[in-house]
Amino acid sequence: MNQNKLSIILITVGTLLIVAAIGLFAVVATGVIGTTDHSSDLETIVGFGDISTPTPGPSPTPAAEFPPGDPADIARIVIADAEIDAPIVVKGVDDAGVMIAPDNAVDVAWYDFSAHPGFGGNAVFAGHVDYVRVGPAVFWNIKDLEPGDIIEVRLVNGTTYKYAVTLKQQYDAATAPVDTIVGATPKESVTLITCGGTFNSATHQYDKRLVVRAERIKDVPAAPGLPPGA
Repeated sequence: MNQNKLSIILITVGTLLIVAAIGLFAVVATGVIGTTDHSSDLETIVGFGDISTPTPGPSPTPAAEFPPGDPADIARIVIADAEIDAPIVVKGVDDAGVMIAPDNAVDVAWYDFSAHPGFGGNAVFAGHVDYVRVGPAVFWNIKDLEPGDIIEVRLVNGTTYKYAVTLKQQYDAATAPVDTIVGATPKESVTLITCGGTFNSATHQYDKRLVVRAERIKDVPAAPGLPPGA
């Protein structure tokens, strides 16, 4: 990634998902989401501090051992353990270098400065944690993901890539190591980003970012069934 662009992203990570920040403030003000499950309590729901020790899931396979990647467009991201089956929209950074957020509560953004799934490296995705007049949004449940949970990325032609969660970590928005979060990875990975921590009604932003990293795994063929009468 161009170092200047990466530096701009690092500086502006605090504004990730800011497109809906005013909407999120309206959610707080109107009580659409009760105080038992909204931003002020999200840190407790997440259940871990700023640093969490990653626990390996299934052993990822080096990119060289996978078939050649498929350049077809990304269609959906499916995470059964988080009840997510969401359409993908392509986003980048705006003229100021700010990562452009999804436009609604249901879409997940794939960032075109990151890797295309299937080609090695780090494919970066982001989604809202909640949304005005909606409540919990598409990435509300990624806080519940555990090592080994499977993330599927599906292309428009039916190709599916599978990844196993290896890391779930929460960072202070102002000091998050963005080069590590959105930069290249030695193994083919997907990185999911959403807001977390406490919502600040003055700045209309959350003070933390929740990051989930997963590494690609090979499909395991199903065991053959027993013959009739066995």
